[in-house]
Amino acid sequence: PSLSFFFPEVLSNPILTPVHGTLEVVMNQNVSLSCHSDSGSPPIKYTLFKYSQKVSTLNRIDLMPALFNLTINSASDVGEYKCKAENKIYGRRYSRSLNFTLEEPLSKPALSSPTSQAKKGQNATLSCLSEKGSLPITYTFFKDKRRISQLVKMQKEAAVTFVLINTSSDLGTYKCRAENSFRNSTKYSNSFNFTLAGMHSCNSQPRIIFLGLILLAFVIGFALAIRFFIIPSCKAGKLFEYLFHFPYMLIYVLSTFKCANMLQVELHSWYFRILSTLLLTSISSETFTRQDF
Repeated sequence: PSLSFFFPEVLSNPILTPVHGTLEVVMNQNVSLSCHSDSGSPPIKYTLFKYSQKVSTLNRIDLMPALFNLTINSASDVGEYKCKAENKIYGRRYSRSLNFTLEEPLSKPALSSPTSQAKKGQNATLSCLSEKGSLPITYTFFKDKRRISQLVKMQKEAAVTFVLINTSSDLGTYKCRAENSFRNSTKYSNSFNFTLAGMHSCNSQPRIIFLGLILLAFVIGFALAIRFFIIPSCKAGKLFEYLFHFPYMLIYVLSTFKCANMLQVELHSWYFRILSTLLLTSISSETFTRQDF
């Protein structure tokens, strides 16, 4: 009689591959992983792991690969995957690890500086950061739509550039751009402008000066009306003494604002113009006597 012998095949290390050929995934995407040993006697039991935690198990009685279906619901679903193949003859074998990369759209980058005021000749700092988005992120800085920096690839840190403030044209407008591997993910920041230290506050307070002058004219007019219609002429000197000291009290109050020096110059100038006019008018009409004044 003839005898036949069966020699079981050696179980090879399984190969773990993505079915669709890419490891870049987005949130809520369905992915499939194939685990297959090229040689080995069935049945073969395949097990998928994420790190050291078992995800799923499939048994194959033929030499077809095992397919594992996953859904990327969060960043924790992206990690190191491995699969294990085992049978009753040669034990177990493990595949090489496989890692997914989560592609996330960028958030709008924020362009900032430690200070919005700069002195002439100063190297000012600009930083650009997108808080969300798959890494790495490529940043570019612009001034008035003209690129002023090279492409900078960053991981989690902000990109930084320095600008030299020499003239008023160096004050702005600045922007930055962020890009990553996610399709159509280019985002631009809001614009940013520097101001020369000590200049912006004076230019921003013409209304305070105007209101101060109106108040000064109103009080002088009110005092003049009292002088002519209410207070006897013998008390005119006291009235003008109070009137003379009033603008200094007003300037003291307004000195709490920025540009107090400019306010003082303006109020002094206008006050003495008005006071001179009132004195000339009073003398010409012989309303006051020398003693009253």
